[in-house]
Amino acid sequence: MIDISDIRLIKVINEVGSINRAAEVLHMSQPTLSKKVSRLEQKLALSLFNRNSVGMVPTQAAKFLLKEGENLETQLQIIQRHLELMANMVGGRIRIGVGPIVEQLILPKMLLDFAKKEYQFKVSVITESPEVLINQLQNSQIDIAIGPFLTDELAGDFTAPLTMSEKLVFMVRSGHDLCQYNQVPLQKIKQYRIIAPHLPRKMGSELLDFVKDAEILPDIRCDNYSMAKTIISDSDFITIGLESLFRDEIANGDLVKVNFPVDVLWQCNCLVKPETLLMPAVKEVVELFSAHMDAASGSGTSRIV
Repeated sequence: MIDISDIRLIKVINEVGSINRAAEVLHMSQPTLSKKVSRLEQKLALSLFNRNSVGMVPTQAAKFLLKEGENLETQLQIIQRHLELMANMVGGRIRIGVGPIVEQLILPKMLLDFAKKEYQFKVSVITESPEVLINQLQNSQIDIAIGPFLTDELAGDFTAPLTMSEKLVFMVRSGHDLCQYNQVPLQKIKQYRIIAPHLPRKMGSELLDFVKDAEILPDIRCDNYSMAKTIISDSDFITIGLESLFRDEIANGDLVKVNFPVDVLWQCNCLVKPETLLMPAVKEVVELFSAHMDAASGSGTSRIV
């Protein structure tokens, strides 16, 4: 029977192109590695490599094993992570992946709530694009993902216990010409330069459609809203974001919100694998996020297929 170590041998030989270099990488002698490959070929009754002046060239059989082996390694990672969560019912480390806006809007509040508790488990956080978060959640590299996922990215078998939506607005400095408008005309928007996150992926599908129709592109792409606030406070630049990100500046009168010509929503979901959500520590983290997000419609969890 083939095991993961056999596939590992084939993978390393294929990557380095020779038995000698592969033996060094695998920390074994060249004769030992050669014998292992020969025994595997005898077991399979197939040649795995063609030996020529170029080096070790994989056969179709080896290429098949390498391709299928990637899936096996991914599946083993998933199984291992699930077992880790089972072993650490209240301990261990919960890995959270968030989008850039979530990082600035929701995450600080959740981490403050976490800091006030005396949990036995730890948390780690990464910030990535929605595409990367979906892939890492699928492969169990993270346990929870929160971001503005598009419909076609929700093809995995996930649970979405929490959701959130908020209207997007334009923000300008106090005294800006656009302050006279409650809903700014599209042609007026195009007269000013914009600093905003990488549009429209990090802002959601509704903004994708609006930006495409309006033909609006940022002059400065910047995911850091602290920087955006500095720029628009001292210039005629405008930015696009959630009103709640600018609550303090609006209250102080430093910045003014201007509504879109049409309502455009930023939407995000908290995604978890169903089996992962059964783990107490993961449930606790989701509960912390629930203080700042809404429960999904229905029973509190919705299956997204």
